[in-house]
Amino acid sequence: MHANATPPKRRTGSRALSVGITLVVSTLVWLLVGLGKPGYLGWKSFAFSCFVGFSIYGSCRAFDWLWGARIARQPVRRQGLWRAAIYFLGGCLGYVVGIVVGAFLFGGITGKPGKADVLLLGVLGTLATVVGLGFHFYGLLEDRLRQSVARLHEAELAEKELALARTIQQRLQPPAEIERDGFRVSARNLPAAFVAGDFYDVFHLGDGAHGIVVADVSGKGMGAALIMATVKSRLPLLAAGRTVAETLAALNESLVDELAAREFVALIYARYDAGAGVLEIANAGLPDPYLVVAGSPPLPLVVPGERLPLGMRRRLEHRALRVELPRGARVLFLTDGVPEAPVGGEPLGYEAFVALLPQPAPLAGWLDALVAAVEKRSPGPRSDDWTLLALERVIEP
Repeated sequence: MHANATPPKRRTGSRALSVGITLVVSTLVWLLVGLGKPGYLGWKSFAFSCFVGFSIYGSCRAFDWLWGARIARQPVRRQGLWRAAIYFLGGCLGYVVGIVVGAFLFGGITGKPGKADVLLLGVLGTLATVVGLGFHFYGLLEDRLRQSVARLHEAELAEKELALARTIQQRLQPPAEIERDGFRVSARNLPAAFVAGDFYDVFHLGDGAHGIVVADVSGKGMGAALIMATVKSRLPLLAAGRTVAETLAALNESLVDELAAREFVALIYARYDAGAGVLEIANAGLPDPYLVVAGSPPLPLVVPGERLPLGMRRRLEHRALRVELPRGARVLFLTDGVPEAPVGGEPLGYEAFVALLPQPAPLAGWLDALVAAVEKRSPGPRSDDWTLLALERVIEP
């Protein structure tokens, strides 16, 4: 059914109401005309009055059908006047047709036309105008109420979709704190809306290394959550036996035919060998991660070569950067929502973000202090999702 179509039950109910009101008005007119006329109030005169009433109703409906579309194109202020005019004319015409045809059908129940008939013509024309406008505005209110109910229903469905997407996202993401032999991971995922387009993951590879992912999926809601689930499920399988650059190439080819024109995945994938302390990074459109070593300024880890997000076109050729982490060193991965957080109408900026990096502290507290420092500079609702993941090589051998 078309979104603007009137549901059959409601249309039938409106017509039944129109018929019922016409019947009531016809009965009242029959009673008023019969005052002071003994013997008039019989079944024949009642049937005649109802016939005239429905003749007026039909005439007004016909005028509305003929002229309603043209009136709707008029300025709003004039529409009421035009409708009043067609309902008055429809009432008068319906009355004339009704008494002429009704007199024939019901055996000359009316006499010769007189002043009372002219007066009644004006009264019934005016009454038709009032009732017709009442029906018209009732229909407008009914349409607006129906549209409001439809919008509320859509909002309810959207809220349920967001809740489901958020549930999917929470179930798919690993714990915020992870500790394995030789390294620790701490992560924070803060959505700008109910559902984030960002996600992170840490998974075990068959050769003993671990895969680390931080990603920013275009869009929000259920669509972004489903893309996130697709990437998360495929990446560990594609990473088996491949280098980080080969893994991104394979993931891109698997996504390019599935994503729409404006959908993409900005992603960093890293392979970490905890035994050797070696980290290999491939970057597909996210900010450079930072190497944080005590006593040294943070160092951006710039991956050379092409860095386009995944899913935009075929045959992307990403390269890799190999870094050996000193013991106690940390690598901070992040999405662009953090350094681009608004501060006085301008982005925070990467230099200002680096300046906010806290002094050495336990990993989880260090990351929380960083989030608090950015929130202090950029208070209020987030304009984009924030995701930060810190990898630390433990000091003990």
